[in-house]
Amino acid sequence: MKRLLMFVVVVLTYVFIQGCANSRDIQSMAYVTAIGLDYQDGKYQAYVQVLNFSNVARSEAVELGKSVPIWIGRGQGETISGAIAETNATSQSRLFWGHVKAVIVTKNVMRQGLSGLNSALIRDSQARYTVLFYGTEEKLEDILIQKSMFNLSPLDTMIFTAVQLNTQKAYILPMNANEAYAYLNEPGGAGMLPEIGINRDTWYEDKTSRPMFIIRGAYFFNGYELQSHMLMLPLKGMRWRDSKLDVTPVQLTENGKPAAVLMLGHPKFNIKLRMERGVPRYDITINTDGYLGELIQQNSVQELQAMAASVIEQEVMNTYKSALSKRTDCYRLQLELYRRYPGIFRELTSNSSFFLDENSIASLKVKVFLRTTGKFKGKFYTEEKDGNA
Repeated sequence: MKRLLMFVVVVLTYVFIQGCANSRDIQSMAYVTAIGLDYQDGKYQAYVQVLNFSNVARSEAVELGKSVPIWIGRGQGETISGAIAETNATSQSRLFWGHVKAVIVTKNVMRQGLSGLNSALIRDSQARYTVLFYGTEEKLEDILIQKSMFNLSPLDTMIFTAVQLNTQKAYILPMNANEAYAYLNEPGGAGMLPEIGINRDTWYEDKTSRPMFIIRGAYFFNGYELQSHMLMLPLKGMRWRDSKLDVTPVQLTENGKPAAVLMLGHPKFNIKLRMERGVPRYDITINTDGYLGELIQQNSVQELQAMAASVIEQEVMNTYKSALSKRTDCYRLQLELYRRYPGIFRELTSNSSFFLDENSIASLKVKVFLRTTGKFKGKFYTEEKDGNA
């Protein structure tokens, strides 16, 4: 009986040891944190950003100022998956793909269509739908070796965060894979990717220029096909489309001079669709609130709110007109028609995929509410500006 029990113990031990035979120590693996994709001379070029375990894992003992090494692997192939797989051939450590947090593609890749990107990356069992997608016109090597302030890990740069990119002037918010592909699969040209760039003129370490990431604009798609590219300034009105916008500055002017700066956020962008003689018309209402950032001229709260509403209306319409010239639906108005009246949508898009015009937005109403004036109460004058507080 004892011999039988000993035999069973030995067999079970052997089985469990074999189950761990292919396991790897986490310290011995290389962690891919970002992927860059280009298309040159009929082949895909894949760039992988690799960090070691100490750079990926979070630790309380972070040594500021110490340079963080970044390894870049490169492969090429006729397909995206083939180009990425080639980086494994020369890797001296096992590559782990479960920590990929960002995918950056060039315009050459976007011109080929993004359907292959979905199949090659998201199909992998280690891939996550929280991966952030960006387009770029920079060199991918420059993007992937970019470091954060104080030589912190690249994971502390804005392309890896899903917040408002750590800047109040970010009009285009990052988009994860789940959201990006949901819109790319929607009819009506609803897909969009932010454009990531590098600013080389703003930050300095002592007297040495230090480049930092910046959002320069956005790429728009009709299905998986690239439709247009727009820079940040013409897209200023798009910030009022996204309720995830934490805070953004609005500068007010009066008589050609600065009057105040309001910090507004979390806008509610509502679209009401109605049919007018078989043509879709859209009534848009925007509600947002915030606080007073700076008061330069003496204006009442009511005046500031009215001035801000007027500025927002101009931004929204200017962006719409700029997008219209590129046959781009920046506010996803066509998607609203598809979801409510799919039959009418198919009829209108039977000859052309774009049916919006200058009269599509029938009305636009904006309401701004100031919640607070900050620590300073200040002097808020009446509309007559008679000098009474």
